[in-house]
Amino acid sequence: MVEGRTDTCPACGAVRLALALSDGADRLHRTPGRFTVLRCERCGTGVTRPPAGPEELAASYPSGYGPYELPANPLARVASRLIRGLQARQALRGMPLGPLRELPPSRAIDVGCGRGDLAAVLVERGWRVTGVEPSADACAVAASRGVDARGGTLAEVELEPGAYAGAVFQHSLEHVTEPVADLRVVRRALAPGGLVSVTVPNFGSWQARRFGSRWFHLDLPRHRVHFTPEGLRAALEAAGLEVVEVHTSSSTMGLPASMQYALAGRCLFPDGLRLRVALGLCALTYPLALAGDRLAGPGDLLHAVARRPA
Repeated sequence: MVEGRTDTCPACGAVRLALALSDGADRLHRTPGRFTVLRCERCGTGVTRPPAGPEELAASYPSGYGPYELPANPLARVASRLIRGLQARQALRGMPLGPLRELPPSRAIDVGCGRGDLAAVLVERGWRVTGVEPSADACAVAASRGVDARGGTLAEVELEPGAYAGAVFQHSLEHVTEPVADLRVVRRALAPGGLVSVTVPNFGSWQARRFGSRWFHLDLPRHRVHFTPEGLRAALEAAGLEVVEVHTSSSTMGLPASMQYALAGRCLFPDGLRLRVALGLCALTYPLALAGDRLAGPGDLLHAVARRPA
């Protein structure tokens, strides 16, 4: 792995990258610009181009970005907390977060914790959670929910070495430009035997192949690295972590959102009550997504569990 180079795969370090998509656009928040995705010829991982610095990346997360803030409307705020809390509890029952649920409460890191939805549920279970989050507003919300929210990225915040039993990258590892470097930071912070749980979009899914630049989980330009199972495994191993399991699943909103992008070219319900109604209706298409998985290949979400070797 050659960190910082733009001509290498950020997952496996290979130097052979080929053009995969050339007509990318921000279909969710309408950030100006056109984007391409290169694909690693060894592991299949995608890389967003052109490269972007910290200020450019920050500008692609608009005010009111969903994972950062709770709704302003009091009723919507209550509903949002209930729904997000339920989703977090369900996630802890399955992979890749299930192994954390089996551990006695200890210390954990939530990388890209946002407003603290998952971290708050872990706090309720007796965990002491350190959240790492670049957004100051999101940190404030997470802190109000009992999370030790530290503003910045993994390259900027201080984590106590060997002090944590678990770390979570819940839809956050795809947002960074140097995932192996971030995984190494977390490895140093884990105690021997400590677990890392990762969930990212699956660039190797049939939905990614079918919808191309209109695949919902592409989320350009915020997603900088687009992992395949092979690429995620390679990144974890390059960081010195022992891979326990890698598997895929289907999301409820991936397929209908991609169909919307294919038909309308953009997100028609980016926020507010209409978005929440649309999310509820997405469940109606879930059987179709599962049927597609059985016929055409793996689902649109990718999960991994790894540990720091003892």
